[in-house]
Amino acid sequence: MITLVWCLSLTLNLTSASTEFDLQPLGNLNKILVNLKKGEQFGLGQVRGTFNRIEGKINFNIKNPSKTMGEIVLDARTLRFGYHKVDGDAHRPNWLNSNERPKISFHLKGLSREHWKGNTLFAQATGTLLIKNTTAPISFPVTIKYLRSKRKKFDGKNGDLLYLQGALVLSRGSFGINPGSLLGVIQDQINVEISLVACSSVKRPLLPSRLFI
Repeated sequence: MITLVWCLSLTLNLTSASTEFDLQPLGNLNKILVNLKKGEQFGLGQVRGTFNRIEGKINFNIKNPSKTMGEIVLDARTLRFGYHKVDGDAHRPNWLNSNERPKISFHLKGLSREHWKGNTLFAQATGTLLIKNTTAPISFPVTIKYLRSKRKKFDGKNGDLLYLQGALVLSRGSFGINPGSLLGVIQDQINVEISLVACSSVKRPLLPSRLFI
């Protein structure tokens, strides 16, 4: 009887607990793209940039995804567009000022409107975004795919994988990125595409859950 109670208690605790997923071990798979629309003086089309250093952790709760929390941190100094002048201008004080404020961070405070389709969760991510010296609340749709015991395929270690994808639109002026200036060269709208792969250090037991039924 004591053994049965202990096993039931352990099962409930494991099912309800959050699992920590780290972005750093598989960092080469992480991508955050920035698309800037050109103004009339710069010609048609977009300029695409990529952050080359992304770190952070996500505490993912399978039983109650709304309690999922975490932080994603970018090194602003690693943003590159592939054009020498654009790369240089992007880091100037009136733009990103990345030498003095290299940290861009998103604090994930929770998920809402979440619903599962197979092993994929569709939800609305809510949190706060810090760029330069401005912090603002943001919310955007995400898809999260949970793959049990798939980390070993990439680095030979036991653990689960969490794929997170999302997209959002920002105003550079709202974050003090050369607000109201040079709109004829680069428009105010910033389109951001997120593709992240995080891994846990443990393999989740095959416990009863909507993922594994």
